[in-house]
Amino acid sequence: MRRMKHTLRLSAAVAAVAVLVAISHPAGAQTPAKQLGSIHFPSSAKPAAQAPFLTGVKALFNFEFDIAYDAFIETQKADPDFALGYWGEAMSYNHPLWAQQDLAKARKAMDKLAPTAAARSAKAPAGKERMLVESIEVLFGAGDKLTRDIAYADSLKRLHEKYMADDEITTFYSLALLGTARPGDKSIRNAMLAASLAEGVFQRNPQHPGAAHYIIHSFDDPDHAILALPAARAYSKIAPSAAHALHMPSHIFVQLGLWDDVIASNIVAYKAADDLATAKSLPRGREDFHTLSWLHYAYLQEGKIDEATKTLATAKAVADKDPSPGVRDGYAAMKARQVVETAKWEPLALPGGAVKDGGAPAYDGSAAYVLAAGLSAAHLGDLVTAKIALDKLTAIRTQAESGSNAYRARPFSIMEKEVAAEIAIAQKDAAAAEKLLKEATAIEAALDPPSGPAEPIQPSFELYGNLLLSMNRAKDAAAQFEQSLQRMPNRRAAVQGLQRATASKTTTAGQ
Repeated sequence: MRRMKHTLRLSAAVAAVAVLVAISHPAGAQTPAKQLGSIHFPSSAKPAAQAPFLTGVKALFNFEFDIAYDAFIETQKADPDFALGYWGEAMSYNHPLWAQQDLAKARKAMDKLAPTAAARSAKAPAGKERMLVESIEVLFGAGDKLTRDIAYADSLKRLHEKYMADDEITTFYSLALLGTARPGDKSIRNAMLAASLAEGVFQRNPQHPGAAHYIIHSFDDPDHAILALPAARAYSKIAPSAAHALHMPSHIFVQLGLWDDVIASNIVAYKAADDLATAKSLPRGREDFHTLSWLHYAYLQEGKIDEATKTLATAKAVADKDPSPGVRDGYAAMKARQVVETAKWEPLALPGGAVKDGGAPAYDGSAAYVLAAGLSAAHLGDLVTAKIALDKLTAIRTQAESGSNAYRARPFSIMEKEVAAEIAIAQKDAAAAEKLLKEATAIEAALDPPSGPAEPIQPSFELYGNLLLSMNRAKDAAAQFEQSLQRMPNRRAAVQGLQRATASKTTTAGQ
């Protein structure tokens, strides 16, 4: 299972994807409002509050936090004394797998119910409703976020043990376990426990949005992804009104190198995210750019450069109107990826570099863009700009190392060594380049496989493989491309590199 077939599954044609989208979303057809899946969550809410409450819970399961917020505000209006209406609003400010939480707003929502923890608890009926209200006292309480996430998972464990037959409690417990993971943390046991809980719910209720969703998150790596394929195939049909549900299956499709499926998934997901952002005046650069970047990546993996270029132009049109950092850096990362994936090197502006005013704008806030600028400059013989990029990456890495999680600095260290290696190659110092790339691949091998498009955008194994090929070391090069494919199945550059290495080995053996 670790080694996927190293053959490109090229799409039949762009038209085929268009037909697929047309079949699933016929012209003129309207997706019914708030198709977010099916759950069973009896509560003490007044009849008028029941429907918005269920919508809010389903939206939480789907990570549609803006929809959840609106639904819980409606719940509060319909039943001001219903404690879970305020619990739900607070939960809409916690994004457990995105390392995001608006603690102040969550606490403000809780204070609307009552000013103290004891008073809030007393507002909820004894039993699971009271225990849910009490659980977020921990989640939004004192201490750092990881400590609070672990304590929250423990509180959900106790709740689950008391209500073993309650699928909604089980699903929230599954999510709480996933929420304790951090980059570099080998939390496979928690992930597998979360998966087993979600799988049980999914078997009992195949329309449960949270169950399908969290199965995907639990198995989001190349070794386990095949186990989530049934849930991935089902999820977008369970909750077609949730942009996130339309996108999430592509996490599994990317891990398996199923590029046609990634494309089809993110075409509809981007439209849904874009429509939601427009309808609710949401900030750009969130779900919309996330899905757009995955669509762009899949087009590049199928060698559909024209389609990738059009997707990039869509991102640029948004970035030209919205100068916010999330949008600007989202576009910059996509631009960088296109340059690196196509190896069509071009001058990319960096402050202090060779491209001055009048050229393309500089996007040095994106490490991916700085990497692409450095690699491009080295290939084009502009070592001044290449060294500026190297210095910037060194600064980014140093700053990351000073933070609370040094693991986050490792991708920047890889990028730093990659640019330094390309500079060494430009200076005809293959030995120095090989040393740097050996170090880069050692770091990358110790990282978790990316949960989506390649990160860093230039896998060091592929860069090292290309260097080894240039040194007529085809067998060693093949091993590097194989390692890249184990982490990122069916990547176009690695597949083609392995093909070149295999051909070179065959030619050498026949001489």
